[in-house]
Amino acid sequence: MSDHHQPGYGPPSGWQQPPPPPAGYGYPAGPGYGYGVQPPQGPSRAPAMWAHLGTLLTITAGSMFCGLGGFLGWIAPLAIRNDGRRRHDPYLRHHATQALNFGITQAIVAAFGMVLYFGSALAFAAADHRSDDSEPPPGLVVPLATVALVMAAYAISGVVCAVVATVKANKGELWNYPRLIAWPLSKG
Repeated sequence: MSDHHQPGYGPPSGWQQPPPPPAGYGYPAGPGYGYGVQPPQGPSRAPAMWAHLGTLLTITAGSMFCGLGGFLGWIAPLAIRNDGRRRHDPYLRHHATQALNFGITQAIVAAFGMVLYFGSALAFAAADHRSDDSEPPPGLVVPLATVALVMAAYAISGVVCAVVATVKANKGELWNYPRLIAWPLSKG
């Protein structure tokens, strides 16, 4: 191969890279930051991280200790988002809103799973006409196990996403939960 440049490949001779647009509304301020949201300078990172971590701890620890954690995960990010000192910080509002949507979605899914689980148990118990109550109805195990398995898979994926969101917030990066895990119910 020769060292000479083939015509038609690469930039034309004399071409220079144009300067980047100014940071501000509508222009990215850096990698991953669009729509005028500037990367945090320091004090916003910790509350943004705690919005996600508070939701995660409430859901996991609260579910282990009292069983209500799945219904209360929205409280920590709501308190952080509505804090008067940082109410107008777009970085913090983004992360707190994402965590709030995650907590609300988890509460809705937990309520739906509980209704589905106990509803299927009651339906199969009512359908069982046997007088021998020593064993559960024969068809009860499959729907209950299916609901429990789906809820466990959803919970694990939610925990993984919350950990990723916590790490991203601590690094100063914007991140959105997948829509399956956090429905965009609240706009930030």
